[in-house]
Amino acid sequence: MIGVVLPSRGLIFAEVIESLLDNLHGYDYKIYQSIGLGIPDGHNRAAERAFNDGCTHVWFIEDDTVPPANALSKMLAQEGDIVAIDYGVNGWSCITRGKIDGEIKWCGLGCTLVRRKVLEALERPYFRDDMQLRLNDMKWIPAPKDRYGGQDIWFCCQAREKGFKIYQVQGECKHLKLDALGRPETNNGSHIISQKPKIEKYQFI
Repeated sequence: MIGVVLPSRGLIFAEVIESLLDNLHGYDYKIYQSIGLGIPDGHNRAAERAFNDGCTHVWFIEDDTVPPANALSKMLAQEGDIVAIDYGVNGWSCITRGKIDGEIKWCGLGCTLVRRKVLEALERPYFRDDMQLRLNDMKWIPAPKDRYGGQDIWFCCQAREKGFKIYQVQGECKHLKLDALGRPETNNGSHIISQKPKIEKYQFI
């Protein structure tokens, strides 16, 4: 069974749901939401529920990330421990590779499939944001309390230390943003939604 982890701060774009359901057609799946929890608590809570239900794979989808057609089938066909489809944040790729070996060091969680054996091997909590990786010496140091994100880097690094590898499926997810809320109490009060910049720059360390 595919466990779909869909953490949300309370707003999930309709286009994400439409694409998600199209991708899941024909598969045995269950969706795990974590509305009302922040990062990384929402990821941990939903992933733990999927694990306890015996899911063979956990598919992390963020509430503003639209997976391309056949994303799930392509990620399953890759047969990797951790498989991701990239997406842009301010024009930057969410996948970071080593400059020398080209190996994926970490990836974002916008569209990432994780095999059960990875979760079995990792200590809990799977995701943390209280530590950050200092790149000049690759050491973990305490993170500022108001820091955003970082839970994906922690997860990927812990998985790689256990011997798991991260693979990429070619393609790019749409990364949406809410520009403005629609006018309430009107029949034509649609929210103003646009797409964040596509990938133009790639990250290497």
